[in-house]
Amino acid sequence: MDVMEKSFHIVRVKPFFRNLEKELVKMPMTYFLDSGMRNVLLNNFQPFIFNPNKGQTWENYVFRILVDKYGVDEIRFWRTTDKKEVDFVLPMLTPPLAYEVKSNTHAADLNKYKTFREAYPDFLFRFFCLEPFTEDVLRT
Repeated sequence: MDVMEKSFHIVRVKPFFRNLEKELVKMPMTYFLDSGMRNVLLNNFQPFIFNPNKGQTWENYVFRILVDKYGVDEIRFWRTTDKKEVDFVLPMLTPPLAYEVKSNTHAADLNKYKTFREAYPDFLFRFFCLEPFTEDVLRT
């Protein structure tokens, strides 16, 4: 993993936290900067629409968009010990942003993120949905 990170194939995203008692902070998330390397390691060269890992592929693609726009060091993720999660958190921006990535709009349910939105009311919350593509902006 260290070699892949030093050769710019992967990035380990650190967790975002303000309350150590409630949030799980021990394991970083890993994303690929090189999607070709990801496909080789998974031995998956299927067209995207037939890809059984479409959701993970879409999340990694959104990660790349965020890296290109904000830089690797700005991106975090949020997860609690009871498995509540927000895919990407950018606390350094004004206003701070939180992104949840979904493969379709039916899975984008704002009520699932109530814990995060109550804990961090200053964050602008967005969904990136693939089918149909949307970037919905929701303010708490």
